[in-house]
Amino acid sequence: MRSRNDTHPQTRVGQPVFADGEHVLHEMQKIVGRKWHPVVVYRLLRDGPMGFSGLKDRIDGVSSKMLSQALTDLDEAGLVERDQVSDSPVRVEYALTERGRALEPVIAEMLRWGSDHSPDRGNGRECEHDRDDPG
Repeated sequence: MRSRNDTHPQTRVGQPVFADGEHVLHEMQKIVGRKWHPVVVYRLLRDGPMGFSGLKDRIDGVSSKMLSQALTDLDEAGLVERDQVSDSPVRVEYALTERGRALEPVIAEMLRWGSDHSPDRGNGRECEHDRDDPG
């Protein structure tokens, strides 16, 4: 059992997981705490590099403005790269960087947790995670 003054989550062998949990979680929230960010990362993990229209078609309910903002945010965070693949007409593809691909276990665990704890679980409705997993 941890004492009240012990601020470090412990691993099974008693070593600190990280030095400042709140700071790490606030930084992670900037990435996975935004409405469309984890969905964009999931789609790029699952479907690979694609253009803006391809992403918009695959992400249910996202507006062009919100998708553009999410891609800009993820690019600035070093998680997505924008590659202009043709000049005429201008065609751009978005792909995950190595740093973005490193989110795969986080996204997979979010899908697993969401599937296991979904209010729809057990009422006959199938979750998308039950059909396919990014990893």
